[in-house]
Amino acid sequence: VRSAIDQLNEKLESSDVEIVIETDTSETLEKNFDLIKQLALYGGILAVLILWFFLRRLRLVSVIALAIPISVLVSLNFFYFFGITLNSLTLVGMALAIGMLLDNSIVVLENIYRLYEKGLDAESAVVQGTKEVIRPIIASTLTTITVFLPFIFTDEYLLRLIGNQVGISIISALCVSLVVALFLIPMITHYY
Repeated sequence: VRSAIDQLNEKLESSDVEIVIETDTSETLEKNFDLIKQLALYGGILAVLILWFFLRRLRLVSVIALAIPISVLVSLNFFYFFGITLNSLTLVGMALAIGMLLDNSIVVLENIYRLYEKGLDAESAVVQGTKEVIRPIIASTLTTITVFLPFIFTDEYLLRLIGNQVGISIISALCVSLVVALFLIPMITHYY
């Protein structure tokens, strides 16, 4: 916008007209944007540290920690599909979703690891461990998603705007995390 204004001012200079920026909220928005990204990053790091504290196995923690960036990056494609831009509301939604992104992966990985420690071979532990938790994980994810659906379909403009921004960011991240937990985590666990 600034470069366009500069170009227009060059063209309008001969007419003794100048376009002036009266107020600029972009700096405040950029600061908020950076702060939200920073807080989400800290939240993700803290979540991984808490996992380390309880699991005490670097391999398990590293496998689960993969769910965060994969889910966030893939869910950005949903933003494009729904015509949503990266803004403060979508980043808040992603920050809220980061903690929930790990839940499915933890359940799958812990169940696989439990069966592996009982003596099952890696392939059997992965297949059986994933099968045992498919229904509860899908049910849990769908109930969380269902909470945000009314906000997306409301007739109230402001609620729909917030619901689209925050709701779609959370819903897309949770859907991707479900796919990651049911397919990627078992595959990595099998070969890890």
